[in-house]
Amino acid sequence: MPSDFILEIKGVQKYRDREPDSIELTTEASLTGEDGILYLRYAESELTGLKGTDTVFELHRNKVVLRRTGAVSSEMVFAPGRVHESLYNTEQGALLITVRTRAVEDEMTLTGGSLHVSYDINIEGLGMGRIDYWLKVRPR
Repeated sequence: MPSDFILEIKGVQKYRDREPDSIELTTEASLTGEDGILYLRYAESELTGLKGTDTVFELHRNKVVLRRTGAVSSEMVFAPGRVHESLYNTEQGALLITVRTRAVEDEMTLTGGSLHVSYDINIEGLGMGRIDYWLKVRPR
C-alpha cells in the first residue's frame, strides 16, 4: 500500500462514570478514490492497541464506513441520525456494537483534508458513551 500521505488522528472517548480518554496518533496513510468514493487506509499500531489490523475509511457523499481487517475485524457505518449494528470480532471473541451517529463533517478530497465523526456507542446493549474522532490528512 503506497503511503503518500500523513494522517493525524485525535480521538476522545467519554465513557459513563469515567474521565474522558484521549489518543493522538500520526501515521502514514494512503488516500485513493474510485466512483466518487474516497478510501483512506492505514495500518494500526501498538499505540491504538490494534496492531496487526488494517483500517479503511470509506468516504461516501452522505456517510462514512469504517472497516477493520486483521487481528480485529469490524464494520461501522456513520450517517447522521442513523443507527448501525455490527459485530466487533477480536481474538477473544465477538461483541455486538451499536453506533448512533451524532455528526459527520467530511472535508476530504484526493489531496487531503479533514474528517470529524461523532457517535454514541453501545456494546452488547449497554450504553457506553460518546466517541469523537478528528482526522487530518496531508501529502507527505
